[in-house]
Amino acid sequence: MTSWPSTAEVAVPRPARAPVTLRGRSSARTAGGVIWIVVVAAVLAGVVALNVAVLRLNVELDRLGRERSELRARKALLESRLSSTAARNEMLARTQLGLVPAEPQYVDLRSRRR
Repeated sequence: MTSWPSTAEVAVPRPARAPVTLRGRSSARTAGGVIWIVVVAAVLAGVVALNVAVLRLNVELDRLGRERSELRARKALLESRLSSTAARNEMLARTQLGLVPAEPQYVDLRSRRR
């Protein structure tokens, strides 16, 4: 067997390296994730705000539609009253006042230019 000479240098093991941590990469990754969460939250908030605005417009449109229907019904009622009142007035003018409608040949409907 061979023996090693005692004068030989003995190799001293290097000190163990500290394990590589991903703190630098991890914090950048976390920051990127937080940014994406904020962006997605902002987009969702915008979508919700848009939906609320559309809902308000639909409610207003419905109210205006109901109001239009009520106004049309009221207009029809007033037209009905007006036509019956006109007929009644014509009858009263003929019977009580003795008035008759004018003959068309005596009524000049052309505008006069000066």
